Amino acid sequence: MLRALRNQTNSIFFKCFLVLLICGFALWGVGDLTGGVGEKKVLIVDREYVTVENVINELNRIRYSLPERITLQEAIKEGMHINVLQKFEREILLNTEAKSLHLSVPIDVQTRAIIQENSFKDALGKFSQSKFLQSLKNAGLSEAKYLDIINSEANRKQISMPYSFNENYNKKIIKKLMNWQNETRDINYEIFEMINKEDIPMPSDNILKTFYKSFKENYKIPSTRNVRYLEINPSIFEDQVVINQKQIDEKYEIEKSNYFIEEKREILQITTQDKVKANEFINSIGKGTNFSEIAKKYFDLSESDTNIGFLKKSDLPSDSADKIFKAELNQVLGPIKTKFGFSVYKIINIAPKRNVNYNDAIKDVKEKLLKELSIEILFEKLEEIEDLIAEGYNLDEISKSKLLNNKIFIKEINMISKNGSIYSYSNEIRPLNKNKIFLNNIWGTEVNELSEIFNSVGDIYNLIEVVGENLEELPPFEKVKNNVYENWLSEEVISRSKDRAKKEVFKMNNNLPLKSNVERSSKSIDKINDIFLINKIFDIENKDINYLRSQNYIFAVKVLNIKTKKYILNKERYNNLNTTMSRSFFNDFSNFYLQNLAIKHNLKRNYSEINNFINKQDLIN
Repeated sequence: MLRALRNQTNSIFFKCFLVLLICGFALWGVGDLTGGVGEKKVLIVDREYVTVENVINELNRIRYSLPERITLQEAIKEGMHINVLQKFEREILLNTEAKSLHLSVPIDVQTRAIIQENSFKDALGKFSQSKFLQSLKNAGLSEAKYLDIINSEANRKQISMPYSFNENYNKKIIKKLMNWQNETRDINYEIFEMINKEDIPMPSDNILKTFYKSFKENYKIPSTRNVRYLEINPSIFEDQVVINQKQIDEKYEIEKSNYFIEEKREILQITTQDKVKANEFINSIGKGTNFSEIAKKYFDLSESDTNIGFLKKSDLPSDSADKIFKAELNQVLGPIKTKFGFSVYKIINIAPKRNVNYNDAIKDVKEKLLKELSIEILFEKLEEIEDLIAEGYNLDEISKSKLLNNKIFIKEINMISKNGSIYSYSNEIRPLNKNKIFLNNIWGTEVNELSEIFNSVGDIYNLIEVVGENLEELPPFEKVKNNVYENWLSEEVISRSKDRAKKEVFKMNNNLPLKSNVERSSKSIDKINDIFLINKIFDIENKDINYLRSQNYIFAVKVLNIKTKKYILNKERYNNLNTTMSRSFFNDFSNFYLQNLAIKHNLKRNYSEINNFINKQDLIN
């Protein structure tokens, strides 16, 4: 039933119905939760406004629509309330703008929206007045309220129409973009190895202090926290799992159908919107021409672009899967109409279906049982750990308890910032290498308190103790001297390596001996594999010798010539670029447009009311 409801959510009526249905449940508690702040206004434009209760109701609607229903507190921690506020901002601004422009929604638009709504149709697919009224009644909607929803949607479309349908860019713009993509550069170059940092003598403290003062802001450390934590993995309970033959046999019967490897086929594919061109493509192949050569000629696609790899039948679109898996090796199929256009396929390899060895299957069954049963034990242990927390046990006592059999040890991480960077006075900044849930629990737990037990990734659970918080600071030179030295040394290696390279080039009368033609899509030059270096070459705007750094090398380069390689600007590529640029333009312009509407209509944001509500929830929990 849930799946059926979700499939209907594209209709306006069902969106309204779900909102009201969900809010019906949510509002049992929202009045108590908001504690009188529900009517506080968070967004105001003229006489229109959005309240805290509106925001929380919408947040609840989103929570209840998720496959895994998260709590209100979890939704807030994930920042979902920010998205809800942005949604309400868009609606209130667009509706106010529509009103100021005196936009009206013709009655035939309202009528058409109602008549086309599937929820109001009878068994014969005809609009039913009685079903319309009954459906509105069941959803708690009046006719006037439902018409307001239709009008809001129609106003949005009218206002955004001038820029949302911007699908045709000037061909000159597309041509310039294609020229840029296909630009190549003839270069002379030479590669010099970096000097060994061990050859650079230790500098005096005065030199390092001068360097420190020049880059002082780089050593500033934001607010950080020190934590200790337990990482509880089901694998530590595997020695407590006992598996008997009956369990193995039952599990094998359930899993038996999974112990064969499906047939896979390696496929070449091109897809186009032009059926005539697709047929010309097939005719060319029929005359003995290579698939990849024709794909390059007609669609500017390389072999790596057309080879979609080894696929199972289930990996393919339903409208082409049967035909592809009935075809012979090296057979060309098409054009086949799919939702993506007209596709042409060639089968170049077949890996037949085969069964997994019985012993290997049984081994896999045992591994699955071991994992499943160890997870069951894990959940039992987690409940017992929660009881220990409730009894006032600290992290040390929990880690040493019999529950964990002395297999889990406390880990420590110090100086973790809010963005997940780990700072140090003597080493480089490094990433936390934990996910957002872990980081949120570090900063969502009070100092000297334990977090709740939470699932961080996979079947791994964590319990965090925040042992201290460090204020933002600019450490004195003596405290970060090692970091300063390492940074100075890195800069000195680059500077001295460039100086040495310049001297060598001067000895060669500024004539670089090596030549190459570089494309924007190139990934390497000579022995250097560095796409960032390629990008730097294409940023050069002079005819001088430039000295670029790449990994362990200094790359001396001079641009001799800039040109555009030959390419085919076919209709399909042109349309694809138009679509991409149109979407980008729409997103950029719509954001800019809404910012101006906020100024024009004097939008007032009172987000402190939402923050007060969130803080109140934190205190309750």
